[in-house]
Amino acid sequence: MSARLNRVRGGHSWHRLFWWTLPSLAACVSGVSHAQSSVTLYGIIDTGVEYVTNVGAKKSSSVHVPSLTASLPSLWGLRGKEDLGGGLSAIFVLESGFAPAQGTLNQGGRLFGRQAYVGLAGRWGTLTLGRQYSQIFWAVLTGDTLAPNIFAAADLDPYLTQPRVDNSIAYTFTSSGLTVSAMYSLGRDVADSAPAGGCAGQSPTDWRACKSMSAMVKYDAGKWGAAAAIDRNYGGGGTGSPLPLSSQTDTRAVIDGYVKFGNSTFGAGFQHRINHGVQTPKVFDATSNYWWVGGSYLPVPYISLDAQFGHITVNSNDAGGSVIAARAMYFLSKGTAVYVTAGHVFNQRNAAFSIDGGVVPPASTPLPGVGQTGAMVGIRHLF
Repeated sequence: MSARLNRVRGGHSWHRLFWWTLPSLAACVSGVSHAQSSVTLYGIIDTGVEYVTNVGAKKSSSVHVPSLTASLPSLWGLRGKEDLGGGLSAIFVLESGFAPAQGTLNQGGRLFGRQAYVGLAGRWGTLTLGRQYSQIFWAVLTGDTLAPNIFAAADLDPYLTQPRVDNSIAYTFTSSGLTVSAMYSLGRDVADSAPAGGCAGQSPTDWRACKSMSAMVKYDAGKWGAAAAIDRNYGGGGTGSPLPLSSQTDTRAVIDGYVKFGNSTFGAGFQHRINHGVQTPKVFDATSNYWWVGGSYLPVPYISLDAQFGHITVNSNDAGGSVIAARAMYFLSKGTAVYVTAGHVFNQRNAAFSIDGGVVPPASTPLPGVGQTGAMVGIRHLF
């Protein structure tokens, strides 16, 4: 555990502790473990008090507790592995997201809405089936130094912090720092509502309806890394959905990376998107370009300073915007930290991006063309 922790403290953003070392920080291990198999309980509780300006038509201010994410999303999960012999293992993950303030489930009220999959892992790679992240998520994680912080460049495209798909099959192969992976979903987002991007699930009559596919290639050398991915969602959600017809697609292609210098990490990325779905303002075949740069610095082992800037352009319709965000975190222990974070979004005339990535839209959405500022003080604990 200490080796992994030192690696993160050596320059990688502390949000990556969640993805890389959380199972190692688990304090509770199931009693059913034996020499050939193990089950680990892990989790995060992260919450605080948030202040947001220019909310809604009255441009009011709001003080509230976020529900979706803070510096990290609150969750708990079970991770298991059984040695089958000959270098083959059975694996599974069940992961549930929740809102600490209410004790309610996120991800549309699903018990294991974050991840729920089972599979086999061996020298040939890993094959898994269930509800899983799109491969674009793992690619963006390489160069995004701040998300899933509540204020981050990812507020300009919230999809990138939560691209999960139902009924999916994924294959991943990793060797000497190189990772190649692909995923195909037979029917995505069954539980979400149509306006939230949900789809009808698996269709027996339309082979394209609600399908999703993604692929990634990534290289991680320790001191630097780079990744590229493509993600495509097919429509079929019906009236009220951003992609009503199965002939409509929403495609993202991203390339990003990071480099480390001592206790500093710098990351950057670029995404091109082609969206054939419903647009606001209404545009046919809207395209967008989104880029971000950011960095993390640890002046001492128990303090982390993070900052990020992102910008998105959408065709020539004044529907883009920019975000600047920062965070200072103090580590009370390996598992507990307190922090203060702030951000501001600059909206173009027809854009209504919200700085508040911690609540379900449109709770904190500003009027088109209106900027918005957010600030939060919080505490998190990893177990």
